[in-house]
Amino acid sequence: MKVVVHLSDPHFGTEDPVVAAALLDELGGAGGQPTPALIVISGDLTQRAKDEQFRAARAFLDALPAPHLVVPGNHDIPLYDLWSRFAHPLRRYRALISDELMPCHVDDELVAVGLTTAHGLTVKDGKVTAAQAEVAAALLAAHPDRFKIVVAHHPFVLPAGRPARERVDGAEVATPILRDAGVEVICSGHLHVAYASDTAGFRDQTREIVAVHAGTCMSTRLRGEPNGYNRLILDGDLLTIQQRRWAWPGFVDGPHKRYRRDDGHWLLTREDAAA
Repeated sequence: MKVVVHLSDPHFGTEDPVVAAALLDELGGAGGQPTPALIVISGDLTQRAKDEQFRAARAFLDALPAPHLVVPGNHDIPLYDLWSRFAHPLRRYRALISDELMPCHVDDELVAVGLTTAHGLTVKDGKVTAAQAEVAAALLAAHPDRFKIVVAHHPFVLPAGRPARERVDGAEVATPILRDAGVEVICSGHLHVAYASDTAGFRDQTREIVAVHAGTCMSTRLRGEPNGYNRLILDGDLLTIQQRRWAWPGFVDGPHKRYRRDDGHWLLTREDAAA
């Protein structure tokens, strides 16, 4: 069994310090929670891409108790500094967080690749290109016997009722490329709401990709639900997605979904499909 933690949208500069401290404690094993094998962070580390906000994010990353993989979000690009926005949109991110815009993590059971969907030419929207997807697919294909995860800030699939414009531009081209490379889960953020998909559009004759979305793990910029994060529990052909939600003075279990791999498809277990 392996645990992957999915954090998103900490928005340093608007973080709740109590929630942030409790999150680090929990990830370190407080309350009996298992230490994760990998922590993925799907963007918007900062509120306004300021140096001091990136430094706070850097300190948080350095305090994590496990390897981490991080991608930038649209808030990690300067909004009002137009020269930086268009000429060097991710300069501060690359200097203070990571110079790698397609990070890759490999261990004995899984491989995770990050896709940068935030660009200086857009204010809020994101974009993924076929070229990005093909490079990611090559990285993933080099590890055929491992569980495959892609991490991006902007969602590839949306919760019911969300406008289509919130989906990352280029998803319709990139998704088949990632699917053919064996991607099983796409982790994203941006909307500050949590969900795990059972979307028919992510199925074909050979595979289903499960889209997992995280709300903000510590920011006060909430969208109708508390701070939280996801735990992905990989146990052979069983995948459990457990939401953890903030309820002072700590995190508690929220909704969960279980999927079972059946002939290359990820299918909701009967009890979860009926819920």
